[in-house]
Amino acid sequence: MSDFAKKLGKNIKMMRVMKDNNQAELSFMSGLDQSYLSRVENGTVNVTVIKLCCIAKALDCNLDELVPEIDES
Repeated sequence: MSDFAKKLGKNIKMMRVMKDNNQAELSFMSGLDQSYLSRVENGTVNVTVIKLCCIAKALDCNLDELVPEIDES
């Protein structure tokens, strides 16, 4: 998968851990399947904007806190 997806997943996991949530809790709060969240955090799927919004809302953060900067090189 792309570097972007991996960086996004890393940011989501970092925010989840910082908020002291496990994947099961984030799954419940976001309404997304735990196995899907695992794949998102591992960067093996491209998350949709709608689902990314669900994750951000569940983590009580803004999208820009999760989305990595794009390397234009």
